[in-house]
Amino acid sequence: MLEIITVENAERWDEIVRSMYEYDFYHLAAYHRLDKSGKALLIHHHTETAAFAFPVILRDIAGTIYKDITSVYGYAGPLSREENPQPEDIRVFQNELKTYFDANHIITVFSRLHPLFEKQPSLPGNLGEVIDMNMTVAIDLNLPEAEQRKQYARSLKYKINYLKKKGVRIVKASNKKEVDTFIEMYMENMDRVHAAESYYFSPDYFYTILEKIDSSLLLAEYEGKYISGSLCTFCKGIMQAHLNATKNDFLYLSPLKLVLEQARIEGMKKEMNWLHLGGGKGGADDSLFLFKSRFSDIRFMFKVWKYIHNQEVYDALVHEKHKEDLLETTFFPLYRK
Repeated sequence: MLEIITVENAERWDEIVRSMYEYDFYHLAAYHRLDKSGKALLIHHHTETAAFAFPVILRDIAGTIYKDITSVYGYAGPLSREENPQPEDIRVFQNELKTYFDANHIITVFSRLHPLFEKQPSLPGNLGEVIDMNMTVAIDLNLPEAEQRKQYARSLKYKINYLKKKGVRIVKASNKKEVDTFIEMYMENMDRVHAAESYYFSPDYFYTILEKIDSSLLLAEYEGKYISGSLCTFCKGIMQAHLNATKNDFLYLSPLKLVLEQARIEGMKKEMNWLHLGGGKGGADDSLFLFKSRFSDIRFMFKVWKYIHNQEVYDALVHEKHKEDLLETTFFPLYRK
């Protein structure tokens, strides 16, 4: 049986997600409300032996009767109620998806998957392809604290101690003014790295996460100014350092190192299993990845799922958009490039 739930029915949406074997805040209704690029839906398939949930954003393809599916920013993807769903149950789920795609003129599916969910890449099965993108970094908070810090690079330990001696201290944001300061800091960072438009979140994005999702905003204070911060979330044993920022004038201090050190401590206090720091910018092993890698030796692979459900229509849409001038790119779907 296939059930389609909208974010207006948030209670039912979250009830289903929370019944899955593993999930993160990215899968919840409150987070999906923040995506304005299409219609947020939870596709729920359940039988006597298995259940699956797939939160998606359903988008119109302008000028056509067709639609496509994408995922929210972050790590989402399909979920299973069973830790090890049987191959036959997965096939039934896939067939239900294909029937739904046919009935709703859905041409393609793109979904980011969750690096910490080892079994998740098996859920799409033979529908399209699951592609390795880049490694992410995580800290195992179940390890003794001495073992956690043992994985820190020597330069990181030195810098953390230096920041403490310098008088940098970490506080939790407790009012709108402090949140707005972090938002300004974040936007300044996006300008500095020439980020894509999709990374420029509205103020409501930050407010909603802090109000509707178990989260905390940690700020580094130095000489009466907030100079760095991390918006962290907590969900089913997973702490995400979701958004980080540092004021341009204080990049030389690298205060985010002390912020993330405090985030690790907060995660242990809340009995989280993991602090997930994420990967590099846009899936690259760049300076951002190297920065995060100084905190831990533990790596996970970030993957994405790409599926063309209607190849004939997909090819026609791509040809209409690009004619014969196809670019060398991994962008998907190409008709939106």
